[in-house]
Amino acid sequence: MSKYAFLRSNAALIIIGLLLGLVGGFKIANSQYRGEQGEALKRDIARAASGASGSQAEVNAIIEKAKANPNDAELQVKAASQFLQIERPEEAMQFLEQANKTKPNDPRISAGLGFAHFMMGQYDQAMDWLKRSHDQGADDPSVTALLIGAYIRTGKNLDEADRLVNELEAKGVEPARLAQIRKELNDARTGRTVNQGASPGEKNGEAQKPK
Repeated sequence: MSKYAFLRSNAALIIIGLLLGLVGGFKIANSQYRGEQGEALKRDIARAASGASGSQAEVNAIIEKAKANPNDAELQVKAASQFLQIERPEEAMQFLEQANKTKPNDPRISAGLGFAHFMMGQYDQAMDWLKRSHDQGADDPSVTALLIGAYIRTGKNLDEADRLVNELEAKGVEPARLAQIRKELNDARTGRTVNQGASPGEKNGEAQKPK
């Protein structure tokens, strides 16, 4: 299994979509809205899901443009997204950090930093950035879901994680996904571990007891 298997999860794809400005919320992952998306948006999300961020020439041009314009936060975010789509979060970090210098109060950028840290298994840092994004007004269940995942993996703030699960429920997240998140949260409380390659609610195997 890929270290970044969770990248195929709804939450991960929506983070990429948010960074690229493709979506304005969790609508693509919420069954209530699935039928309302335009064909162009569907193609963009499908391309992110396949890890195909465009031709090499296009990707290189995006990256070079971002390097030449360090104060353009949107270009930095776009360059970072190219690396996140191909599972290279370490290289995305420099662009996300530069974007954050320019727009330190942008919840999308905070979410992107949290996502990159999550990909690298740096769950304490992911927790800090995702919480910042949430506090900055990221009204998006994908951010909340990853924040819960960071809490589960660190074993911290589990009562807050419970509250956030209720928040997801109020926003109409699918019951099956909520049930899996609650199971993982319960496993964390009882000392069981969750699959480190999966985002919360993405079942890549049952939680296993530590050896």
